[in-house]
Amino acid sequence: MSESTVIQLSVSIKGGRMALRHLSTEDLITELFHFGIEVTEEERSKFKDNEVDGEAVDYGLTERMVSCLFEGSFKKQAKFNRFVQQWKETVTLTLEPVPVHSEKATAESSHAIPSSAFPAVFIIPKFPRDVQTKLDQKPPCKIERSDHNKIIRTLYETMALIKMFPTNDDYVKVCKALILKYPFLKDKEGNGYHTWHMSLKRKFKYERVPLVDDEEVRRMKQKFGHHKKPLQQEENTSKRAKASKKVDIIGEDDTSVASHVKVLQEQYRKTQPDAQMVKERMMRTFAWRRREIANGMTVKEAINKYPFLKSPCGLFEEMGRLHDEMNICRRFEDGFKVLVPKVLRLTQRKSPLADLALEEREAALTEDVPGIDFRAAILLLPILFREKNDILVVLGEDQPPSPYPTVQLDAVADWRSVLTQRVPAVVKLDGQSVCRALGLEEGVIAAFCAYFIYNVVYPSRLKNTLIFIQRYVLKMSEVGDKPLPVSVTRVINILA
Repeated sequence: MSESTVIQLSVSIKGGRMALRHLSTEDLITELFHFGIEVTEEERSKFKDNEVDGEAVDYGLTERMVSCLFEGSFKKQAKFNRFVQQWKETVTLTLEPVPVHSEKATAESSHAIPSSAFPAVFIIPKFPRDVQTKLDQKPPCKIERSDHNKIIRTLYETMALIKMFPTNDDYVKVCKALILKYPFLKDKEGNGYHTWHMSLKRKFKYERVPLVDDEEVRRMKQKFGHHKKPLQQEENTSKRAKASKKVDIIGEDDTSVASHVKVLQEQYRKTQPDAQMVKERMMRTFAWRRREIANGMTVKEAINKYPFLKSPCGLFEEMGRLHDEMNICRRFEDGFKVLVPKVLRLTQRKSPLADLALEEREAALTEDVPGIDFRAAILLLPILFREKNDILVVLGEDQPPSPYPTVQLDAVADWRSVLTQRVPAVVKLDGQSVCRALGLEEGVIAAFCAYFIYNVVYPSRLKNTLIFIQRYVLKMSEVGDKPLPVSVTRVINILA
């Protein structure tokens, strides 16, 4: 061999697929015969009538299509699927002389990023044996986190042979195919495949990191890549959101509202206010109050003008006006009570507070155990989302570190007494005492109401916990709500 040429060893994974794609219907039937599948005249007619050739098979036939071709024979259907799998897995090795001057170009092309048309129908590949065994069991076994990762890796490896930059439609197509084949993998909330979609997307992003020198990867990163945001300074006041609901003001003006406010303030100073009158005047000023808060009325101004917002009961009733007369206390208790055992089990040994709760539970009387468990689960819930509860609940007299709604428990209390007793608490927002509550449960519900009543945005350090309470525990939806975050959906899948 002259020095001007070298031997190039080219391994093409797609060799079998390209050959399969060019088979006519008759050639395909011939290959099936050689594979050991005897095609009857009736089956041959089905192949021709439905235009089933190599290209159609390469695009991917669904299980229903295959069962239609070989109706009444599971054996033929299974062998046909095996035939297709083997053809697609065919590896072609070619040896060809390459001029020396093109050796560099050949080396560069060997690292090219796969990019071809995504198949119209995506065929879910076989997963590692241990995972596939679980998926095939009846009823199916529980899928662990490690199994989830193996499924994502296998899907990634299959998709990466087609393209390294799948579109959103490609991701959705694969995730829908996975859920269609294995319905028990469906998310308990949302569209059913959101967690798989996000996991698969992150897997591609992670695997493309080492390819930064590739021109296409660099171009895509410049176009779609995220840029780091500057670190934000510590917040002194809570962020406000735009009001999600517009309330029409009917039959009220400055003068009438001022009259209602005067009555409310007079009733508040009484030892025994007229409950019916208070309820009526709060309802008549509701729309006006919502507009004032939306326009920037501070917490201090609101509770001074409408003093009945300074009690947990007043906050609960205002929440009911916002959400179709919802009884938030009852809904929270009913929705959270069924989750308590699983929350405690999942947070075991993950916090000193969990250990303390276990100690108190073992030492308590039988009738006190449900209360201890309920309070412990509230305090431990943020751990499931890798968040801390110091924005939600704090001990001591010092001003809470967060401007967001926070339950500040009695200064003389400790976590042991919080778990076993109804410890007095104060709900604070933007440094103001919003209301006084009797016990942790009432304080937490009042603090949650404050987010909606004062249009406060969920803080990033407690966002997933609050979204979980709103969307899953209380079943509350707001106009413009985004899909559930993946971390929230994963916890729901575990708890459901």
